[in-house]
Formats: sequence, structure tokens, C-alpha cells
Amino acid sequence: MSSLKFVVSSLDIIAANAGRNKQLAELVQKALAAIEKNDHQLPDPEVIFAPLQLATKSGTIPLTTTALDCIGKLISYSSFSTPSEHASSQDGAERAPLIERAIDTICDCFQGETTLVEIQLQIVKSLLAAVLNDKIVVHGAGLLKAVRQVYNVFLLSRSTANQQVAQGTLTQMVGTVFERVKTRLHMKEARAHLGGKLKPSQTSMAIDRADDQNFQAGHGESEEGNEDASDVTPLEVSSPGGAKLTLKDLEHRKSFDDSNMGDGPTMVSQLKPMKKTARSVSEQSLAESAHEDSFESLEAEDEVYVRDAYLVFRSFCNLSTKVLPPDQLYDLRGQPMRSKLISLHLIHTLLNNNMAVFTSPLCTITNTKTGEATNFLQAIKYYLCLSITRNGASSVDRVFDVCCEIFWLMLKYMRAPFKKEIEVLLNEIYLALLARRNAPLSQKLSFVGILKRLCEDPRALVETYLNYDCDRNVDNIFQTIIEDLSKFATASIPITATQEQQYEDNHSKYGGGGEWQIKNVLPPPLSVALISTRHETDTEIPKEYVMKRAALDSLVETLRSLVNWSQPRRPETNGTNGDFERRASSDELRYSIDPSASENVSRMETPIPPSTPVLDDDPDQLEKEKARKTAMTNAIKVFNYKPKNGIKLLLQGGFIPSDKPEDIARFLRTEDRLDKAQIGEYLGEGDQKNIDIMHAFVDTMDFTKKRFVAALREFLQSFRLPGEAQKIDRFMLKFANRYVTGNPNAFANADTPYVLAYSVILLNTDLHSTKIAKRMSKPDFIKNNRGINDNADLPDEYLLGIYDDIAGNEIVLKSERAAAAAAGSIPSQPTGLAAGLGQAFSNVGRDLQREAYVQQSEEISLRSEQLFRDLYRSQRKNAEKAGSKFIPATSFKHVGPMFDVAWMSFFSALSTQTQKTHNLEVNKLCLEGMKLATKVACLFDLATPREAFISALKNTANLNNPQEMQAKNVEALKVILELGQTEGNLLKQSWKDVLLCISQLDRLQLISGGVDESAVPDVSKARFVPPSRSDAGESRKSMASVRKHRPRSHTGPQGVSMEIALESRSDEVIKSVDRIFTNTANLSGEAIVHFARALTEVSWDEIKVSGSNDSPRTYSLQKIVEISYWNMTRVRFEWANIWAVLGEHFNRVGCHANTAIVFFALDSLRQLSMRFMEIEELPGFKFQKDFLKPFEHVMSNSNNITVKDMILHCLIQMIQARGENIRSGWRTMFGVFTVAAREPYEAIVNLAYENVTQVYRTRFGIVISQGAFTDLIVCLTEFSKNMKFQKKSLQAMETLKSIIPKMLKTPECPLSQRFNLDLKPAETNMLSPGPQTRTSVEEGFWYPVLFAFHDVLMTGEDLEVRSNALNYFFEALLRYGGDFPPDFWDILWQQQLRPIFMVLRSKREMNNALNREELSVWLSTTMIQALRNMITLFTHYFDALQYMLDRFLELLALCICQENDTIARIGSNCLQQLILQNVTKFNADHWTKIVGAFCELFERTTAYQLFTAITISSTASLSAPPNGLELGGQLSPTAETAPVDEKSLKINGADKNGHLSESEVPASHANGRDEDGLATPTAGATGAAAAMSQTALTPQLEEFKPSNTLQQQPVVVTAARRLFFNHIISRCVLQLLMIETVNELFSNDAVYAQIPSSELLRLMALLKKSFLFAKRFNADKDLRMRLWREGFMKQPPNLLKQESGSAATYVAILFRMFNDTAPERQGSKADVKNALVPLCQDIIRDYISLEEESQHRNIVAWRPVVVDVLEGYAAFQKQAFAIHIPSFYPLVVELLSKELGSDLRTALLLVLRRVGEVGLGIESMAALAKGPSPERRTSTVTAASLGPRVSQSMDNSSDDPSSRVMGKS
Repeated sequence: MSSLKFVVSSLDIIAANAGRNKQLAELVQKALAAIEKNDHQLPDPEVIFAPLQLATKSGTIPLTTTALDCIGKLISYSSFSTPSEHASSQDGAERAPLIERAIDTICDCFQGETTLVEIQLQIVKSLLAAVLNDKIVVHGAGLLKAVRQVYNVFLLSRSTANQQVAQGTLTQMVGTVFERVKTRLHMKEARAHLGGKLKPSQTSMAIDRADDQNFQAGHGESEEGNEDASDVTPLEVSSPGGAKLTLKDLEHRKSFDDSNMGDGPTMVSQLKPMKKTARSVSEQSLAESAHEDSFESLEAEDEVYVRDAYLVFRSFCNLSTKVLPPDQLYDLRGQPMRSKLISLHLIHTLLNNNMAVFTSPLCTITNTKTGEATNFLQAIKYYLCLSITRNGASSVDRVFDVCCEIFWLMLKYMRAPFKKEIEVLLNEIYLALLARRNAPLSQKLSFVGILKRLCEDPRALVETYLNYDCDRNVDNIFQTIIEDLSKFATASIPITATQEQQYEDNHSKYGGGGEWQIKNVLPPPLSVALISTRHETDTEIPKEYVMKRAALDSLVETLRSLVNWSQPRRPETNGTNGDFERRASSDELRYSIDPSASENVSRMETPIPPSTPVLDDDPDQLEKEKARKTAMTNAIKVFNYKPKNGIKLLLQGGFIPSDKPEDIARFLRTEDRLDKAQIGEYLGEGDQKNIDIMHAFVDTMDFTKKRFVAALREFLQSFRLPGEAQKIDRFMLKFANRYVTGNPNAFANADTPYVLAYSVILLNTDLHSTKIAKRMSKPDFIKNNRGINDNADLPDEYLLGIYDDIAGNEIVLKSERAAAAAAGSIPSQPTGLAAGLGQAFSNVGRDLQREAYVQQSEEISLRSEQLFRDLYRSQRKNAEKAGSKFIPATSFKHVGPMFDVAWMSFFSALSTQTQKTHNLEVNKLCLEGMKLATKVACLFDLATPREAFISALKNTANLNNPQEMQAKNVEALKVILELGQTEGNLLKQSWKDVLLCISQLDRLQLISGGVDESAVPDVSKARFVPPSRSDAGESRKSMASVRKHRPRSHTGPQGVSMEIALESRSDEVIKSVDRIFTNTANLSGEAIVHFARALTEVSWDEIKVSGSNDSPRTYSLQKIVEISYWNMTRVRFEWANIWAVLGEHFNRVGCHANTAIVFFALDSLRQLSMRFMEIEELPGFKFQKDFLKPFEHVMSNSNNITVKDMILHCLIQMIQARGENIRSGWRTMFGVFTVAAREPYEAIVNLAYENVTQVYRTRFGIVISQGAFTDLIVCLTEFSKNMKFQKKSLQAMETLKSIIPKMLKTPECPLSQRFNLDLKPAETNMLSPGPQTRTSVEEGFWYPVLFAFHDVLMTGEDLEVRSNALNYFFEALLRYGGDFPPDFWDILWQQQLRPIFMVLRSKREMNNALNREELSVWLSTTMIQALRNMITLFTHYFDALQYMLDRFLELLALCICQENDTIARIGSNCLQQLILQNVTKFNADHWTKIVGAFCELFERTTAYQLFTAITISSTASLSAPPNGLELGGQLSPTAETAPVDEKSLKINGADKNGHLSESEVPASHANGRDEDGLATPTAGATGAAAAMSQTALTPQLEEFKPSNTLQQQPVVVTAARRLFFNHIISRCVLQLLMIETVNELFSNDAVYAQIPSSELLRLMALLKKSFLFAKRFNADKDLRMRLWREGFMKQPPNLLKQESGSAATYVAILFRMFNDTAPERQGSKADVKNALVPLCQDIIRDYISLEEESQHRNIVAWRPVVVDVLEGYAAFQKQAFAIHIPSFYPLVVELLSKELGSDLRTALLLVLRRVGEVGLGIESMAALAKGPSPERRTSTVTAASLGPRVSQSMDNSSDDPSSRVMGKS
């Protein structure tokens, strides 16, 4: 010490004022002498201290102040730190250290509020000097004593100045204590880095989750004596990673054991002298520790500093928790209130200024019992929570405000370790405060300010959501906060414009709460004089409005925070560099989990998120948990509405493990969110299951050792008792049972508690219900319960105790009481006159509202404390399990779900305010919020919120009412335009609203520029526009007459405000719009499609509303053209998607009725096409084709000739200008020309044809190479089919014909190589292209050309054109078909050749294709020629087409089976030609197919229905007969429809009467249905023969009816029946035709010579069968008569011609085979003979039996047959003739008895002469016996079948063709 002058001068002053105090004077002199003796160096401090100590006790100002000043300075100079020579007292006891006695001396000078002001001031100064000394640092008790005394001076001093000084000193002292700890922490961190004991990640001052778990292990012991002694033992840490919690109850248990700590001894730590100059405290300490002190000693020294901080902080926490009585609560100047306020403010100051001390993992304090280190935050957690719990719900605003600030610091910096505590505080205090109606607005406003700060911190917001909203066991805090803010923001507050302006001016005062946590803070002045002055200068602004604005600000800040947190994910929203710096590589756009991309994510210094994700923060898992929580919440809501449905949902979701009563009961008991009333209703139901659940529910309660009323209260707290008596009865029975089970000795039996419970419930209702006037008295209650204990009475004292308990404390659900408190209802008071008077007097001068709130505040504090107690107890019990982890936010993905749950709240608040308010600042704020909300919705693809916000912005812009637009509407428009620029890639369907606004903006600009409003209708009204009318002029007139708005003042044209007009035309707006369209080139592939679709929809709306005007709006259409230009260079697949949308729009616009629109669209399309054609198209692509499609569509669908003409000129211009670049576009161009070819306008047709032929002549090779060959052919085909201009049609046909040779010479055509005669075959193979992928070369080139001819001949209407097409078709086939492969022939057959004749399949197809007259012409010309050409084709290419023989046969059979006589005969003729022309080429297989065809034809033309037609008694059962006799399927070459025995040629199939047996009728006909589907007899009916055979078995009935029926009147035949009959007749006619065909064929020697015998025998079997069928019918006279009576014919029918014709043919072939000497024929000679002879005999015998008078027709028909038989017999060889003379000769003799014609006579002569020669041996007869001439032989059948044929149509029922085929009997 350099000088002790201040000590000497002080001692001198003391000596001068010592007066009579001898002891003081002596001590002073002694001290001066010691100083003198010690050469002015400090002697023994005790010597100096003694006089100073004595002087302080004098009580006089000069002595006391001088002594105090000197002591303070000595302490400052570290004079009292050296050990004293007189350390022990006189009695030998250890004396306190001098420094402690010095501080005690200073403190003792303060004697309360009576202490002199000057002494108070000097005390404060000296203590401050003692505490602030950095060289000798005072610790422990001395420190606390100093702090306590300054606190006392502040509290008790009457001097305002001293109070202020004391407050400042106190703040400085405690601040210094914590600053020293902070310094030691820096040193400790540096040491740890040097020693390598601490990982770098652990040095952060911010608390980390893993460290938090490690210091959760606090240790403690019981401080409440013997109560709860079982919890004393501290829990051990089981593993380093999962530390256990040892938190105690809030009031009696702490997480940190400081029971042995006390204040600690007063200690002094002295800084060592530095050996070298250190740059910092840390460096100096580090140097010392490295060289001098051990690590342990430094740790121990750190512990001392931390303990000081702990003791100081604990002291103020304890001071703040004192509960004040109501009279002191509102006395701010009173000492208790000032004490509370200074304590709370100092707690806040310490936390705010020294947060690193609280959150650092290095800051630890030793547990006094276990000696283990505990984190500082864990140590003080108990005291801090107790302080907030006791004061957080205070009704005093000053206390509430500072508690809010402390809570904010906890929420901001300590939310990880305080996770559960924050939940309790929010739910029980702060959010409950917002929900209470009677809570002071000032307090609500304070807390809304805290919420605003929370909303400004993105990390805090996200972590709130993750840790509370995603936790199934916790209420949704984030969602609740947003909903509350939204509710405040939407409140309707009356306020004047002046007040609003005043608020705007002072806004910073309300919004500045966030500064506290950025800077260091000091407590406000709390002296008596200054404490009551609050800076409330804005009292005229309603607090409700201030809160509304604060809430609105908070919502917008929340959205801003969400946007900031999601920034790392944001891609390039419109392809341009936005607000954030982005890297170009695509892989950088992947999802990022690091929201710290922007340094300014939070303005509140929230720690930056880690660059690697923490495992706990798994967005997908958390989202699942959130979804599960939401599902449970919804199920609980359903339960609270309808319990049964709720239980079902809870079981389905797995929230209740099973449907066992125990599981359901456990859930009902433990889930707090269930409505107690609904629980009661559910449990009270009478179903057995509900009763079981109720019993299980009550069994979960334990009433053991509980008083009856307490047990009843607990019972009735778990549910609300229902009102129905039966339900109550069931509850009370179970309760009584359960109570007696737990307390068996309480009552005599279970009846007692049952009755008593009822009685208590009645008493509760009686005493507390407002509806009961006369209350139950105590005697009444005792009387009611007499004898209930098994006929004994319960003690009166016991019952009176119950009465008093119920009277003083109503049994009511806590939840209902809390709800009433939140609603602001004051608890009901006793009723009655006296009570009413007393209440009236006592209420005078009282603030009942405030008292109610004070009472509620106390209840909240108590409830919060109880919750903390439960929390700590559960945490202690579950310490072995991992505690509830705090999930730190690291991923941006949470923003989407967060926004999704809260967007409705944001939307309601922001959209409501934008509509209601006229305050521009509020509007801007809301619009900013809506913009941010839209960004979030876009980013996370939340369609509903995105569309809602964009739609709201569109409505706010109000562009459809230009006259009413205001500044706020323009601001909304700007926001929309900004979103269009920044969020382009993400807007999707919302582009429609954005582009609608841009269209409306253009309308606004037009109107404000002077255009009549009626000329530019409102686009938004497009959906109300009715379908367009033809009289457009009328509609224009009506629109022009719309009432105009009256212009307002300061308005421009059309009544639009000048300001709005100027703003709408400002550079900013115009550039924004332009940027939206130019930036489309940067949009993503998906986004540009959405943009294009939206733009087309808006464009169509514009056209819809203005389409009837002379100058319709085409703003958006023009923009479509612009964006097409800007996006044309995109990759092709993206452009294809865009054009799919735009092209469809051009299709619609091009077909509009207004030609102005159409011309604009077509011209735009032409320009775009020209531009598009400049881009080269690679082979194989079809972009040009798709691009030009709109031209084709408009051409097809427009009715305007000028439009069509313009389209053609557009295409011609394109061909001329860009012809070289056209690739796939040719196809669409030909499509357009094809449409033009069908037009009825000659100019259009000529123009199109000229251009097609021009292209054909000049660019044929390019057309082929681009795959447009087929389109060219189709185009020319349409020209050929144009009926109106035959000249053009014929020209087009010639062009089509000329294409074939040109095609075969064009190098681009692969076919050209095959027809190049200069090439050798090997070279041809080399040059021919490889196998084509989908179609062969023939299909690609031959098929289209041939199909063109086929199409014209099938559908052309002009006969000449059709004939040309037919000729060219077959000419081409005949000329070039030799090179076609079989596959291609198959295709031609299936798709071109066969379809020509498919019209014959059914008349329906015929009638559909052509009318009757056209059909007749087509059949008689085109089809017949085609059929002949088919035969020629088959013959020409027999080798190539022989495998198709069965197809040709089927085709001919189809023709033959037609009812049309001409077609049938042509078919027959063509069949003959087919056989005759190829007869030498056929092999055995071919003959099998041919004969098979004949079998099929004979079968199908056999009229089996003749035997069944008469059984159909009613026409109702007739189905319409099919048209024609078409074949059911393809002809089978092997299978035959009717089984025919080839060997059995004799007539052995007939019985003795010559009738066909039943077995020979095919099954299908026997069953009454032939193969053509003709309906035949009704079920159960049999043929006529079967019916007649029954007559012999039954007695003969009377038959008196005249046998002559010829006079009977004919029946009336319906049209349907006539059709049926005609169908049968047609079959008969066709059978004759078939017999004739066979006869003619086998008259040909070549045919007979070539056909194999086996097939010939099959054919003869057919003739035999036909003969027998006709014979059987002709023999059945009754059947024929019945048919005639039914109207079948005009005379009785017969099949005479069929019978004689088939017999003649049969016999002729048999004779020829019999006489044939060829080896093949000889093999079947015996069979032929066996068949021939009996047949010939029968024929002659039947002829002889004919009567000449009545059967003349039969004679005429059979005579040629008999002649053939006779001539054939006469030609037998000698031996064969001789054998049969005995059989034939008698018949010949009989014939002589008949009338003989010349032919018969000649035949008889031949036979008789041969008999003479062979039988009688007369040689001369041989020369006369000559056989018949060949001519005679061939005429037999022909003569038999001659006669008129069926007409071409048999549909006419009046025509009776029967006489032409069937003769009379």
C-alpha cells in the first residue's frame, strides 16, 4: 500500500469527534501510534479496525460516516485480507475473519428506517466497495449479508435518493457476482480446450439436448421432516447416456440439495500476481493454472463463485415467492410489494444479462450431500419455477409484466430443460389468461407482446410445434396460440381515425418489447416516489385495439418466421434468381435439413441449427405422431358428442387396447379431455356392456382409509352424475359396494353408504341450487338419515360434520368451476333476505370484478403449484426411464404441417381485416401476411390454403369494380403480381386467379384510358354468360345500354379515380406484368403447363363475355402467342405438353362465331407455325403434326367459308415459305385438305385439290419419307368421293391410279427397289430395307392405295367413279399381286376383298349403307362385277391363293343363299366358273372343300320348315325371320351338316312308302328350329306324319265335313307370316338352283373326269336326299292341304320339280358311272348298280300309276325322267341288260297303256329292240338299238327346272311366287 493518508485523516476526524468516549480515543491513539511505528505501512489490521468499529457504534453522523468510509476503503485496498496476529479471541475461541467482521460492522450500522440518511448512504457505498473489489473477492455469508443489507436499505429507507442508490447498488452487486461466474466459465472453457477434455461441440454457451440429459441428474433429500421419508434416498445414475431425474415436489422438494449449504463461510479469494502481462483474464488464468495451480484447485475456486451466484439467485427467488394478503397486494408503495417487485426484476435482470451462466453445461455446482456436480440450471429450476408459479397469475400488472418477461427468457433460451414446466405455465396461466373474459386487458396485452416475440423466432415456433403439438399427451400449444391470436385480431373494435393515426405514430412503443432480450437491462426505478408512475400516455387509444393490432402483427410475424425457416428448401420459384443466393447445380435443390441458410433467420439470436440432422427430429415420424394425435382428438370430439360412436373410433384407432370393460374403463378414467357429462351418460346406460364398463370404472378407484365424503367427492369428480334416477341408482349401488370393499368396518353393510350417498347428493343440491327457496336444515338432514345403518343411527356429530362439509364446499366438478371462471361468472352467493341485505351493504365501494379475478389468480397459482408438484413427483418416479426428450428443430419440412393445422386461423384473421379496414397500414400488414401464407402454401403444395389465399387477394384487388377501387385494392394487386413473379413454379391451379387479375388490370387500363366500359365486359362474369345468340347485334345493343356509374369527384374517364388510373399505369405495375410473362421461359416443365392452362381459361372467359362485340377482347389470346414465342425453344417433350393445352384452346377459339376472333387466332397460329417451322425436326418425331392440328380442327368444325378459305391460304403460304422444313406437318396438312375435299364449295375444293396435286408432283418423295403417304391417299380418296363435283372426283381417281407407278419409281419408297429391273435379285435383297417394326412394306404402301379404291367402290355415290374404282382396284391386284406375300393377301382378304360382299350378310347392313334403289343399282352393277373379278383374280393367282379356296367358296355360298334372284344366279354361275376354270388344277383336298360347300348349300336350302309351318297357330310366336339365307359360319371342308353314307346310293333310306325316316331329318330341324333361326312349331308339337300315325290307335271320330275343301275361303295371312312363308319358298327355289348347278357341272366331261369317286358319291348322296325329301312331302297330301288352308300358297303346294329334277340328275350320273370303265369308277360299280336298278323301276312304276286326267302336270314333269331311265337301261351292257329283263320288261309293257309322246315312244322302241336282241337273241335288232344323244341327256334336268324364278324381292306378301316352283296335284 503506497499511502495510508486516508486512514490517518479518518482517525484524526474520529479523535476530534470522540468527545467523552475514552475507549474510542485510546484505540484511535493506539492505531495512530502503530502506523507511526510501522513507517506509515499498514500495521496489524486489528489495531486499525478496533477504533473504526467502535466509532460506527456512536450513532453520530461524523463518526459513523467517517468510520464507514474508512472501512470501505480498507476493504477496497484488500487490507483486511491478511491474517491477524490476534486471530483468536481472549477465551481461545476461533474468531470470525476480519473481513467478515468488517462487513458485519458496516451492516450493523443500519438500524432500520430510523437510521440517518447520511449513514444509510455511507453503508451502501461501503458495502458496494466491499463487494466490487476484484482483488480480494468476498464470498459466502459476507457477500449475502452485504446484499441483504443493501436490500434492506432499499426497502426501509425513507429517502428517495437513498432508495434509488440502494437499488442501483443492489443491481450492480448481484450483476458483478454473475459476471465473475461468466469470467470463470471462459477460463474453464479455455482450460478444457487446452487439456483436450472437452469436445468442441460442448463449449457452446447455448444448452444442448445431450448435455441437458446429463445434468438432469440432480440429487436431493427431504426437507419436510418425517413426512414422505421413503423418498429421501437419492437415485443413482444408471448410465451416462440416460441420466435419471430426482426432481422433488415444487414446495418441498428440489432437484438440488442445498440443505447443508447455508450461506457458507465468508471466504476471500485473492488474485495471484501476474508473472507476465496477459491479454485477457482467460489467458492470465490459463497461464497460472498451467504453472502453479492444479486443475482440482481451480475447479474448487470455480465452485465458490458459482455457489455465490446460486445463493444470491435463490435469495431473490425466495423473496419473490412470499404470498401477500389482499390489502398489501395493490399497495405498490408498500414494502411487501416493493420487495416482491425488486426481487422479480433482479431475477429477470440476472437471467437476461447472464444467460450463458444458466445455460452453459460447464456451469455446475456440487450437491452438498452426494458431492456430485449438478448443472446450475437444474439447481435453480425449483426456485425459478416457484417464483413464476406464485407470481405469474398475479392480478397486479407490474408483477404480471415482469413475470411475463422472465417467462419469455425461459421460453426463448431455456425451453429444452424447461419443456414440461413451460407446458404447465402456458396451459395453466398464460393461455388460460387469454381465454378468461374477466382477465385485465393490460395483462392480456402484455402476454400478446410475449407471443409476438415468440412468433418472431422461427426456431422457437417450430420447436413449440414439435414438442407440444406433436406430443400425444400434451395439448396443441402452437395451434392454440395461433387460434387465440386470430380471435383477437378479428375482434370488432370501435375506433376513430384519430385514434388509429395516434396508434400508428406511437406504434414503436407497443412493438418494442423485443429490445429487452437483445441488450443488457436494468430494473425500472422502484423507489416509493417513482414506483407508481407508469408511462401510460396513450390511454385514449382503446387497449382492445392495441391488442388487436399486436395480435395481427404476431400472426404476420409467425408467417414470416415460417417462410424464413423454410428458406433452405425453396427452389427457384420462377426460374430467376430470387431473394436468396442459389447454386446452379440441380442436385442442390434437394431437400435440405439445415434451416440456417440465411444468417438472419431469427432476429432474436436463436442458435443456428446444426448442419446434420438430429435423430430425434424425424419429420416423417413426427408427422405420423401428429396424425395419430389428431385422430385421437377427433375421436374424443366424437365421444363428447356421441359416446358410443366415440368409443368405436377409439377402438378402431387402437387408442383403447381392446373392447374389454377394464380397458375402456381405464381410458375413461385417465383421459382428461373427455366430457365428464358424456362419461356419466355412457356409463349410466342400462345395457349390460355399459354396466360392466361402469363397474370396471368404479373398480379403478381406491377408497381405502378415506372419509366417506372425501371418497364421494373423488367418485363424483370422475364423471358428471346423470339426471335419470335409474342411472343414479346404479352408480350409487356400485359406489357403496366399492366403498365397503375398501373400508369393511366403516358401516354395518353396503346399504348404509348407498342411502347415505343418495342423501349427501340431495343435500348438496338442496344447499347450493339457486332454484330452491327453503334450504334443508341440520335437524332435517339428521332426520332423513335415521336408522340407515342396519336400523341403527349414525352419530349426530358425524352427520353434522357431513352437513358442514357440504355447506362449506359444494360438490361440483372442477372442470365446470374452471369453465365458469374462464367465462367470467362470479361465484354465486348465499340467498335469502338477510344475506341479500348484507351483500348489498358489503358491496358498497368494492370492485367485485377485481376481487373475482384476484380469487381466480390465487386459484391458478395453487393449481399450478399442484401441477408442478405432480410433475416433479412423476419425473422422480420415472427417472429410470428416459425423460420426455426435447426435440430440437432442424428440418424445414415441419413448416408444411404447421401451416396446415393453422392456416384457417391465419386466413380468417387476414382476409377479414383486408375487407373491413380502411387503414392502409393495416391493409399492408394483412397483405404481407397473405403473401407470406401463400408462399408457404405454395412451397409445401397445400392446394386448399393456396387457392383460398390467392382467391382472397383477387377479391381484395376488387378489379371488377373499377369505380370503387381504392389504394388498398392496388396494394393487393401488387402482391398478386409479386407472387406471380416469385412463386411461379408452385402456383399450379392458382395461376387462373393471377392471370384473371392481369386481364382485369388490362381492362382497368382501357377504361381509365377512355374506352367505354360496355366495350370491355368484366371477365369475372364469364360464368354467367348465357349461350351465344345468333342476333349478335341485339346483344351488343343491350350491353351498350347498361347503366353507367355516376362519376365521383377527382375521377378520370369512366368514373375511375385518377390516383387509381395513374397507379394502374405506373411503370412498376406494367413491368411486373411483363416480367410474369417473360419469366415463363424459366418456369419448370410442370409449372408452364399450369400457366398455359390458366391463361387459356382466362382467354376463353374474355372471349365468352366479349364475343358478341365488334372488337372482342383478345388480351390473353395475344399473351398466349407471346408465351408461345418465349417457350418454343424448350425441350420438345415440355413443348408438347404446353401445346396440348394451347392447341386445344386454338381449336375452341377457331370455331367461335365471331370472325374477328377467329381471324386473329388463325393469323397468330400462322405466325407461330412459321416460327416453329424454322426449328429443325428430327425424323420420327411428330411435333409439327401436333402443332398444326388446330388448323384441321377449325377446318372440320367451322361453318364459315371465309374461315376455311383463310386456313387454306395459311397452309399454302407455309408450304411456299417453309416447304423444305416441313416434316411431320405434312400429315396434318393433308388432314386439312382432306376436310376441304368434302366441302360443298367449289372454290374451296378446287383450291385444295390444286395444292394437293402440286405437293404430289413436287414433293412426293418427302411426303413418303415423312410417313404422310397414307394421309395423301386418304386426301385424294375424299376428293374422289365428293359427289357434288364429279369432274374433280374422276380427276382424283386418275391421280390415285397414277400414284402406283410413281410410287414404284420413287427412291424413298422401299417398293421401288423391287420393281427396279436393273437390279439383280441379290442386290435387291441387299438394298431392300430391313424388316419394319409394326407394318410390312406392303401394308405401308400397297394397302393404302388399294384401300382407297376399295373405299370409293364401297361408299362412292357416283356410278362412273365407282366403276372406275372397281376396275382400278382389280387391275392393280391382277398386275402387281404376284409379289404379294401370303400374309398380305390375308390382310387384303379380311379388310378389303371380303368386306365388299359383307353387305349381303343382313338386310340391316344393306339398308344402313344404302337406300333400296341405290342398293339395287349397287348390287346389279358394282357387286356383280366385283364377284366376277374375284373369280378372275383367284384363277389368275391360283397357286398363291389356293389356300383361300374355302373362303371363296364361303363367299359364293353367301351370294347363292340370297333371296335376290339375280345375285343367287350370279353366285351360282360364278361357282361354276370357279370350278370350270380351275378344274384341272384342283387336287383331292380342293374337291373335298368344293363338295363340302355343296353339302352346306344343299343343307341350308332344304325347306325343313314345310313340315312344321302349319303347327304355328299364332303369329305372336313368330320371330322375325332373318334376312337371307346367310351361312352361320365358315364352311368346313371335312364336316358335313347332314350325315350321308357315301356307299349307300340305293333308295334304302326310304320305307316301303318311299317316305324319309325320322332319323334322316337332322336334329336341328326335328326340334323345330333350323340353322337360320327360324321359329318353328310350338313346344310339344310333332310333325304331321307323327300326328296322323296316331289315328290308327284311337277310335274313329265323326267325320261329316265335306271332303271337297276347294270352296273354302282363304284365311287372312299377316305380313310377318307371309315373310315366314316366303322364306320357306325361297329355300325351295334355291334347292332347285343347286340341283340345276350340279347337273350343269357334271354335264361337263372335264369336271366329271377330274372329281374323285368318293367326292362324287358324296354329291350323289345329296341328290338322293333331296329327292327323298321332295318325295316325302309330295306324298303327304294332308300336310299340303293344311298348308294351303293356312294361306301358304294360292293352291296346294308340292315339290314336283325338285323331286323329278333331283331324280333325273341322280339317275343321269348313276348311269354314267355305271357305264364308266375307268379303274377308279369300277371300284364303286356294284354300289351304283344296287342303287340304280331299284330307283329306275320305282320311277317307271310311279309314272305308270299317274292318272292322266288328274295328274297331267306330274306326267309332264316325270316323262323326261322316264325317257332317261329307259334310254339308260337300253344302253346297258349285254350281260347286265339280260339280268334285269324280268324286272323291266313288264313295266315297259305297262307303259304302252299310257299316252305316249314321241320321245317316250322312241325310248320304248330302244328298250324293246334291245330285249329282242338280248333276251330273244334276234341279231337284227342290235342295229336299231341306239342310245340317246348327248344333247337329249343334258336337257333332262334343265327341262325339269325351267320356268319362272322368284322375283328379286320376295318381301311383298301380296305376291304369290309359289306357283312358279310348286305345281298343283
